[in-house]
Amino acid sequence: MMKYIIFDFGKVLGYPKTGAWFITPKFLELVQDIDIDILKESLSKNKSLVKDDLPIKNLDEEYDMFLRFYSNVLEDLGLKKELSKEIAYDKVYNNSEYELYDDVIDTLTSLKERYTLLMLTDNFPSIINYLKHAGIYELFDKVYVSSICETSKKEEKFYNMVIDDYEIKTDEALFIDDFENNLDLGHEKGFKTIMLDREDKKESKYKRINNLDELEV
Repeated sequence: MMKYIIFDFGKVLGYPKTGAWFITPKFLELVQDIDIDILKESLSKNKSLVKDDLPIKNLDEEYDMFLRFYSNVLEDLGLKKELSKEIAYDKVYNNSEYELYDDVIDTLTSLKERYTLLMLTDNFPSIINYLKHAGIYELFDKVYVSSICETSKKEEKFYNMVIDDYEIKTDEALFIDDFENNLDLGHEKGFKTIMLDREDKKESKYKRINNLDELEV
């Protein structure tokens, strides 16, 4: 009998307003007329600074991390590094970069009446403030954030935390994610699995849906 539904966040419940995770609205506002190839190269070069399994426990640590990241990116673009303070602050503290999909609030509210809802997200502490800002944090019994837990969905440890905390048995939990590799580990841990492909561009060996209205539980 299924008792738990475990959700990813990114591209499952919410998405970046700009279409890119680290290019925030404030970044676009302050950084214009740039060489896109240099930007892509810089983002790739500096991505190790913002890995979601780094031990980032609070907003101040997250701000310091993104300050270093955006400082490096702006330097590579030949722009003033001082702008990185405003961009990093906006990303961490202003809840400005994400948008929920239209079907999220109604679906979660309905499912909450029948199941224990959990979130397993490769993310940083500011996601908790965003979930509160968006009005869905209270719909989850617990939100597991990779940087706070010092792991990620690439590692079994992350899944084991959820299983151990709730003593989840095989087939008692449904795991919804947009990456097949994550679903593979969830499947190995005894979860039922669904691929949520919001853009209808992926193939999967698991059941695939395009929106939460298609979810049958």
